[in-house]
Amino acid sequence: MARKTFNVADFKDYVNSNLACDRLSNHEKYGMIMLLDHILHETGNYKGFGYVYKDDVRPCFPDKVGDEACNPAWDMSRDVRRKYY
Repeated sequence: MARKTFNVADFKDYVNSNLACDRLSNHEKYGMIMLLDHILHETGNYKGFGYVYKDDVRPCFPDKVGDEACNPAWDMSRDVRRKYY
């Protein structure tokens, strides 16, 4: 059987752009994360990832009070906002 190849860097850029937008569900984003993570590890291209927030310019959340203001609860929608390096 012939082996097919594709550009891993292009796929990583494609996934990163989809993780940053809001048109996909969190479950779809998790599927993309799992695929990219596997491909990067298998090809020796994994260099880690960082979390990206819509509001990362603000260190705290003014609509929250007390400890919750700077340490909001972690949830799925925050977990999928990643950028792979």
